[in-house]
Amino acid sequence: MTTSVTRKERVGLWLHRTLDKRFSRWSVALFRRTKGGITERAGVEGLVLTTLGCQSGKRRSVMLQYFHDREDLLLVAADGGGDHHPAWFHNLTAQPEATVQIAGETEAVVAERVSDADAEALWPAILERAPSYERYLRATERTIPLVRLRREAD
Repeated sequence: MTTSVTRKERVGLWLHRTLDKRFSRWSVALFRRTKGGITERAGVEGLVLTTLGCQSGKRRSVMLQYFHDREDLLLVAADGGGDHHPAWFHNLTAQPEATVQIAGETEAVVAERVSDADAEALWPAILERAPSYERYLRATERTIPLVRLRREAD
């Protein structure tokens, strides 16, 4: 996709990515403390994704917005419209088993990248729910992947 964001949007996206990285631990802690209430109050469906670091081998947690696709959860690996996929995406690519915390409940999931054809069909519903993602699509030339999280059967 051709980059077509204004200078003001580009600065805003850079600030968004920078603050996301600086305050990630704090946002995860706040999410856990409020059992997801912090994202509910913002009108966003949020979760904490915990992956195994593909380089460090350590558990890594990040708060993300998610979307529904039937029984599955969808994540957008936008990284605020940055030029690289977010670290959590690389972690899931290397080790697709992870956990998610939604509200006060934690459950195991298995991740898989959504095919480009399927992603194309899913984007309109995502953009309807979260129009700000359109700006991320315009800000980068990379294809922003979607990730499907399937809940593991008990």
